[in-house]
Amino acid sequence: MKRAPQTAVFVLWLCCQTAWADSVGEQIIAALERYRIAVLELDIDGEVASFAEDAELSQGNEPTVQGRTTIRALLQSQAGFKVVGYDLRTAATRVQGLIAIQNGFYSQRIISPQHESRIVKGVFEVQWSRQPDGSWLIGRLYTEQVEGDPRKP
Repeated sequence: MKRAPQTAVFVLWLCCQTAWADSVGEQIIAALERYRIAVLELDIDGEVASFAEDAELSQGNEPTVQGRTTIRALLQSQAGFKVVGYDLRTAATRVQGLIAIQNGFYSQRIISPQHESRIVKGVFEVQWSRQPDGSWLIGRLYTEQVEGDPRKP
């Protein structure tokens, strides 16, 4: 019977850890949704605000850009393209302390400056970092366009 208090403490600790993990997962999903909406609304300020100050953004074989200022410049250089549909499907979310990693598939419907419509699909990986205020910001975002399927969003 000596173990009963230790077992109760362990069960309580385990429940708290599970609740914390669920809460963190919900926070990360909400942060990804805020980013998706900012992209869809062509809100460059909102997109940039989703990134940590020293974040990295890379797309396929393009050079990685780092820092909010550089990310903003890249997004502004693409301002002639309009995103009229944007779907993100998360395949996995892993939380490791103050870092979380999400992998999944994306699909975007884009209107070019020449008014041509096309659908772009691919895969993504987001590395989130928990900030001192408890918010989650993108520390690294990698996307790669692929032809065909990626999970047919």
